[in-house]
Parts: sequence; C-alpha cells; structure tokens
Amino acid sequence: MPIPNFLRTNPLIRKVGSTMLVLCTASGTIAETRKANFTGPLVTPNASAIPSAMAVIEPYLIYTESHALYDDQGNRHANHPGSHQWLLLMPATIGITDRLNGRLIAGSAYNVSGRYHSDGARMTDTSATLQYMFVAPNADGTGPAVSASYTHVFPTGYYDHLGDNPLNGTGTGSSTNRLSVFAQQLFWLANDHPLRLRALLAWAPSPSRVAINGKSTHGTPVHFHGSTKLGASRGATTSLEYGLDRHWVLAADLTWDHQGGTRVDGQQCLPTEACRSLAQHHPPRWNYSVAPAVEYNFNSSIGLIVGAQISIAGHNSPADYAPQAALSMAF
Repeated sequence: MPIPNFLRTNPLIRKVGSTMLVLCTASGTIAETRKANFTGPLVTPNASAIPSAMAVIEPYLIYTESHALYDDQGNRHANHPGSHQWLLLMPATIGITDRLNGRLIAGSAYNVSGRYHSDGARMTDTSATLQYMFVAPNADGTGPAVSASYTHVFPTGYYDHLGDNPLNGTGTGSSTNRLSVFAQQLFWLANDHPLRLRALLAWAPSPSRVAINGKSTHGTPVHFHGSTKLGASRGATTSLEYGLDRHWVLAADLTWDHQGGTRVDGQQCLPTEACRSLAQHHPPRWNYSVAPAVEYNFNSSIGLIVGAQISIAGHNSPADYAPQAALSMAF
C-alpha cells in the first residue's frame, strides 16, 4: 500500500518515524550483542541437549599428580613416591533428536610412580550415555534446562592379571550403571555479562561381583584367585561460568564424590605353600574438589578450556592435583 503524501511530508510524523527507526536499529544491535559463548566447565555436564544431527567432540588431556592421602579421619598425610597419570579422554556426543542425546567416552592412561611406569598407554573403562532433556531453555538460551541420563560403564580397562607391574591397571573390572539428573540456567546480569549455573546429582548402585586373578587394581597379590564387590557410589557437582566477553569466560566447579566400601574375597595359592584364604575390606571413601578454569571461545562452535581439579578434603582417598585442557568442537 503506498504511503499517503501527508504522512511523508508532515514534519512531526517524519520526526517520530526517524526516532522509531533509530530505536529499532539500536534494539537490533543490543539483541545481537547479548550473545554468550560457553565451552562448559571442566566437570559438570551440559543439561541442554544439542540439536538433532549435531555432533560435539571434546578431547580432554588430564595430568593427575598425588603425593598425599586423606586418612579415615580426614587428616592429610604425605605419600611418597606418590603417583602420576597422563589421561586422554575422547567424549563424543550426538543429537539423536532435539531432546535425546547419545554420548560415548573412551580413553587411555599412562601411569607413573617413582621410577616405575606402566607398559605404555593402556585403555581405560568406556562409558555410553543416553541423556533426555525434560525442560528445554528458551530460544536465546535463557531459562532453565533440566535433563536426566543413564550411563553404562563397560570394563574395557585392565584390572587383573597385572603380573609384576600393578601400574598397568586402568580399570575396575565392573560393569556399572549410573543415573544422573542435572540442570542449568543462563542469566544476564545488570552489567550485561552472562552467568551460567549448573548442578548435577548422580547415583550408581553396587555392581555385580567381579572375578579376580592375580595382582589387580583392588590390591590383590600374585597367585590370588577370588572376586571383588564394589559398593554403591554417588556424587554431586555444581558450577558457574561468568562471561567476560564473547570469547573469554571464567569457570569453576565444586564436586563431591562418594564411593562405597569394597570387599575382596578369595585364596592365595603360592606354588610352594598351601592355599590360604584372603579377605580384604576397603572402607568407603569420599572427597571434595574444586576446579577453576578459563575458557576461550573462538566462535559458537569451537572453544578451549584450561584449568585444574584440586582436592580440598577427603576420607580414605588420595589428595591430588589434576591440571587439564579440553577442546570442544561442534559439527
């Protein structure tokens, strides 16, 4: 429809129209400016599902060092020579639907203690996860996202028949199931910086008893024949990410992990001696840790995060320090 001449020529109408045009342009600029890019913190997972047919690969390189232990009273004691581990994890996530995601995590580890080390990098346990998003965030990313997941851990790591080198152990031997529920929400603060919060609760029932032969990751000696039973585990994490601009983000996690006690039963049959019964009970263990990190997001599809997970308290667990880096790539 053509614009009437009186609207085009009236000075008041022209002034109002110009003002509205400026406001609309400014509004569009602000909408474009309010965009947040996140890679995600080191520990707490994403509660918002990735879209159907999208894939995200995020390789992690983790170096863990421990020279101390927490006893059953929570007191910290030196432990020399301690342990060192290089761990490469390869999480890959795919969008099955806009709400259902699948994830596979495989990895390899190289262990060192004093002047001893594992016989090269060895495969760790592998996990497969299905995650469903019950509550989806708004189109601009604000609003809550709530998801639940089921994870099965396959015992692909080495755990027994370790011969004379226990550092070759990289798994538990148990097929484990884990259930998790987690949430996140993105806020825009008064200073126009984004803040994203996440939280997770996880629980894994006690897995089935596992047969063990010889030296193992459960502390059994050579010529041992028996089995082990792991206790249930549970954990909680929470995190925050604060965007400095579209590229730089400060992140931090606070985590709590609890592993139930482990029971080992069997016999040690030395070649020159009669078999003797052997029973071990490893008490429950738990620890708290923090994981500060810095993210650099090249764009909305590629981001790098560098930080460290640091033990701050625990019972019957190692006090460790784990600097790490991950590169997130969406396709």
